[in-house]
Amino acid sequence: MKRFLLAVLVLASFTPIASARQRAMHHPAERCSFSLVPVWGTPPVPATGLQRGAVLVYGQTALCAQWMSYSDVDWVTVESAPLDAQPSAYVTIAPNVLPVARATSLTIAGVRLEVSQEAAPALQNPSLVKNGTFDTNIDHWGWQEPFQNGFGAASWSTLDANGSPSSGSLLMQDESPGLAFQRLQCVPVAKSTPYRFGAKVRTGSDNAHGYAILAIFSYREADCSGTFTNQAIYNLRPESPGVWQEFSFSTITGSPTKAILVVVGSAAEQFTFDTWFDDVFVTP
Repeated sequence: MKRFLLAVLVLASFTPIASARQRAMHHPAERCSFSLVPVWGTPPVPATGLQRGAVLVYGQTALCAQWMSYSDVDWVTVESAPLDAQPSAYVTIAPNVLPVARATSLTIAGVRLEVSQEAAPALQNPSLVKNGTFDTNIDHWGWQEPFQNGFGAASWSTLDANGSPSSGSLLMQDESPGLAFQRLQCVPVAKSTPYRFGAKVRTGSDNAHGYAILAIFSYREADCSGTFTNQAIYNLRPESPGVWQEFSFSTITGSPTKAILVVVGSAAEQFTFDTWFDDVFVTP
């Protein structure tokens, strides 16, 4: 009888331990896995861009209902919408005004999505600027005395934005801070008409030492005489010195406009500053 009672006591003493071990067991957390389906068609995206194109996100569950999306470039924005009836992300791609295609990677719900975009179409109309490619000289680029100008020099350079050994560029050196050293050209245009204008720019020093200038001024007279009626001035700072970078802008001429004055300049902020211009254009 004592042995039986001892056995019962031993069994009873083990029961809480077994029970405690059972309560300590746990199941692994659910792993979230998503897949993406863009609905804007076959890549690449057209040069005209994309406005809030949907990317369907599959794999969302009650435990996997939160996710984020990211873009590392300024020409693509992405918006997360995990609470939509069909969880999605919305992608907006800016128009590509450059003559080269571009691509980037987005991250949506932890999944990488490759995005590519077509290059801007070739210009259908020739540039209205005379000698904007500076093949052998800087003819047609001068200055009008009524306007103030900085101190510097303009010369032809063998450096060509497209690497051509048979062409060159306009080199402008601003010799001191203050008013930029500039060159200009009067270009006849049509009234109330959209135009694109721009240039390829190269600087000899970093942005702390200076910047390039591209500007247009609208006139009522075809020879750019009188007082300008409108203006657009852009300070251009290429990302790296010694590397050509293309800049492009758009404008619409006013109803009285007959010509625009295209101005290029080099602006020193410290000491002298060199700027090269090539492929300067104005086109409808």
